[in-house]
Amino acid sequence: MAIKSAILEVVIEENLKQFLLVLLVSLSVATLPQIFSWFRRIPYTLLVVIAGLILALVDVRLVNLSPGLILLIFLPPLLFEAAWNLKWAELKQDLVPICLYAIVGVVISIAGVAISLNQIAGLSLTTALLIGACLSATDPVSVTASQSGIGN
Repeated sequence: MAIKSAILEVVIEENLKQFLLVLLVSLSVATLPQIFSWFRRIPYTLLVVIAGLILALVDVRLVNLSPGLILLIFLPPLLFEAAWNLKWAELKQDLVPICLYAIVGVVISIAGVAISLNQIAGLSLTTALLIGACLSATDPVSVTASQSGIGN
């Protein structure tokens, strides 16, 4: 009984340390742009990605998230927030370059992934194109954030 109690305390202490580390990094990402003006030039979404990379390098895992959970819980609010803050006048003004970047960029990405998989992994071109199409989706939040001038 005493061994279970000691193990439980160690697990709780480790989880608490990881939670406090995640909280510290999250608060830093939220407050550093307010303190240092040069952080304001970096888009907020990029700061969140950098913070996630730092947490991944430290190997912090509070919960295991399934892809389905991310698609159902986290993605809709991100897309809604991006659409809500979108400046339609700027979008109309920059519609041609945005469409060109989106279409040409995705086609180049699909082709690059497909050719690489075809040559390196030896997959058929059809399978490689299908995998390339699956892996080449753009991040709509980062596109709308950079288009609308967030972080500039």
